Order: sequence, then C-alpha cells, then structure tokens
Amino acid sequence: MRILLINNFFRDVGGVERVFFIERDLLHTHGHEVIDFSTEHPANYPSSYSKFFVSGVDFYAPGHLLKKAARFFYSFEVARKLNALIDETKPEVAHIQGIFDALGPTVVSVLRRRKIPIVFTTHAYKLVCPNGRLFAHGHVDDLCKKNILNDVFGATVQNSFVKSLWAALALASNRARGIFSAFDRIISPSMFLIHQHTEFGWPAEKFLHVPNPIDITKFSVQPSEDSYMLFVGRLVEEKGVEMLVEAARELPNIPLKIIGDGPLMQKLLERVREIGAINISFEGAQSPENVRAYFKNAAAVIVSSICYENDPYSVLEAQASGKVVIAAYSGGIPEQIREGETGFLFERGNVVGLAAAMRHIWGLKPQERAKIGLQARAFVDTVRDPELYYEVLTGILGCLLDKIGN
Repeated sequence: MRILLINNFFRDVGGVERVFFIERDLLHTHGHEVIDFSTEHPANYPSSYSKFFVSGVDFYAPGHLLKKAARFFYSFEVARKLNALIDETKPEVAHIQGIFDALGPTVVSVLRRRKIPIVFTTHAYKLVCPNGRLFAHGHVDDLCKKNILNDVFGATVQNSFVKSLWAALALASNRARGIFSAFDRIISPSMFLIHQHTEFGWPAEKFLHVPNPIDITKFSVQPSEDSYMLFVGRLVEEKGVEMLVEAARELPNIPLKIIGDGPLMQKLLERVREIGAINISFEGAQSPENVRAYFKNAAAVIVSSICYENDPYSVLEAQASGKVVIAAYSGGIPEQIREGETGFLFERGNVVGLAAAMRHIWGLKPQERAKIGLQARAFVDTVRDPELYYEVLTGILGCLLDKIGN
C-alpha cells in the first residue's frame, strides 16, 4: 500500500509521536510505501518528503494571528503543499495521528476532495470539546458535553476567553463543514475514549479500539536496588505532581525522584522547600535513554494524573521496564493495569490513597515487587506487541481500499 501518514509534529514531542514513529517503522519494515506530511522544525527527523512540510505555528507565542486563524479554519499553505505531495506520490489511503491545531482541518478538506480514504486516530477530545482535554482550572471539566459555549465562558483554553472562543468557533465550523464525518474510520487507543465520544453523541460503530503499541526490546529488566520511587512527565497541572508532592511529604523515608520540566517547576520547588521535604529531588528533563536508566533502580513508577488520560506511555514504558506502576484510576489507565497483578490503582486526586499505595509498595519485599514488574512486562509484551498493532492497522486500511475497489 501507498500510505500517507500525517501528524502535527515530525519529532519526539509526546505519546502521539511515539505511536506515529512506531507505525511508520512498521510499515517501512513490511514493505509499504510510506509518505510523510507534517510541519517544519529544526529538530525534525529526516524525511524524503520534508520539502512538502508546512511552516510550524506556536499557538503559545504572540503574533502571527492570521496564520493561526488559517490553521483553525482553512490554510492555503497546507492545501497547496498537501496537494503537491498527493500529485507526486499518489497515496491510496491516509492515516492521521494528529492535525489539530498545527496542521488543521484543511488536511481533511484536501483528502476528501481528492477522494483519499481517511483513518483518524483520536488521542484526546478535539472532536467533541473546544479545549480538547476535558480538563480546566485544576479539575476534569466536561461541561462542553451540554454546550460548547461552557468552554468559552469558563475560559478553558489557556485560561483565555478569546482563545476559548476561537477554539469553540473552530469546533463549530468543523462540524458544520462535515470535517469529522469525512473520517472513514476512527481509531481509539482506549475504550474509555470511545465511551466519552459516544456520550457526546458520536456513533459507536464509527470507532475501532486499537491500543497503542510499544517495542519492549528497547527496555531491559535488570537487577534493581529499589532505592527510590519515580515520576516521569510534564510538570503541568493535569499530571497531579502537586498532589504527589503532598503524598511524598507524608512519607519522609521514601525517596522520590521527579523527572520532567514544565510551567509548574518553580511552584513545586518552592513548595518542597516550604515543607522541608528532603526526600524529594527534581532531576529535570531527561533523554529517553536517561529515563530508562532511572527506571532501573526505581521501586515503583508513579502516574498521578488528575485528568482523563487516554493510553499513556508513562505506564507502558514503566511496565516494559519491569516496574511496578502506581497510577490514578482515571480515563484509560485502568485498562492498562490489572490491580495487584501488574500494578496498583488509587482514586484520582486522592492524596491519602496515593500515599497509602506508595507505603504499601515500599513495604513489599524486593522479590515481590520484581514479580509484579515481570508480570507487567509480560502483559505489555502480549497485548501491546507492535506486530499485532501492524496487523490490525493494515487490516483497517486494507478494508477501506477493498470497499473502494468494489
């Protein structure tokens, strides 16, 4: 097959890009012709199709208002370059991992006009909610389920009324223009995400559940000193790091290492100094290779999210490393963990529950933790095998081509 792969970014930004590049490598390995379309950036990985990439847009930076507006509604640059790429490569089918907001709905308009079948993977809530996260002002916020204007009046997009209005107008425009109905199939990595969309009125038959893959050969299980607990992630409100600090405060005998950076860094540092929590250390942002080294001697990896996570790689990568995971019962996370067998769950946002789970895991014998970690690795090896993902994905893409052929 000649497959057009489309994503906002062509570099390591987050979980979406992990899926994107695993899929890209799989398709290449199995002999398919893979065609890339994305945005320009100095840190991009090499691509034979980079001359067709469009200029990037930083929605957090000031200026470029017309360009930003175009990406929300219709971008002539995106249309021109995507049409040129299609003319040159003649793709048979397109798979979109992410287009909102860096590329925008213009991608779908072009593909529909060129009669190219579209599979879209939803990693968040951009199809149903202006802020795309169902999270605002420190808590889950799904009032957009009743009316998208609730996101506007609640200033849920970057705490800005204007940006929230923009996002709501873009969502309403996409619905009115039939952008979303152009998706022939929608893949969801978690059942939770499908249920959320059906509650917003989407037909369940539009969706297919395909969990994210992970290549466990990149993660090794080694003898561990179990000398600390570990958090890896962006230091942002929805990841629950503030709650984690409060839980660790109650456990001065358990060292906690926090890997990551983000807007909450300074606030967290000040809070740790204020409470005198000498058991908490901030390791800053680390490369994937360094993160794997930190996994080695962790007694457990903590995923303290207070938002509706989808299918986070923070859980999968810890499991692939043979580590016990302590995670919030939230979103799609419970689908990743068998309670007591491959990890432990606590009530989302519950500091006492998190502290109790940390205390319990720390009190286990090293061989007991190792057993749980090995069971977690076996679990992801079975159900998250990239080859299984490849078979399911190409089956979906092939079915669309068969329908066209008939």
